[in-house]
Amino acid sequence: MRDRTKRRKFNRNYRPQFKFGRFGIIGMILLLILVGGLLYLSQSNKMAVRGYDIAKLENEKQLLLEEKERLEVESSRLQSIQEIEKGLKSSGMVPVKKINYITAPATIALK
Repeated sequence: MRDRTKRRKFNRNYRPQFKFGRFGIIGMILLLILVGGLLYLSQSNKMAVRGYDIAKLENEKQLLLEEKERLEVESSRLQSIQEIEKGLKSSGMVPVKKINYITAPATIALK
């Protein structure tokens, strides 16, 4: 059997202390620098991608504005009086020589 007198006695008031050595502090500083660098690179990458997307959308906006302007000019041209007259002539309509108006007494609306 074991000898009871050689048993280790535990101190109930023992509180472990966590101590950083020289290499522990340097390691923590390097870890913080590494994490900060990775965060910085991540944010820089996100900003670059967003800048590219914004430039692409601005280019698309410019193309759409140019197309809108071209369509407005085309719409104005098609609605011009000359185009309307050409359409009337090609459809076989002739201009009216004399317009006859019907005159009625003012009391017609009252009846």
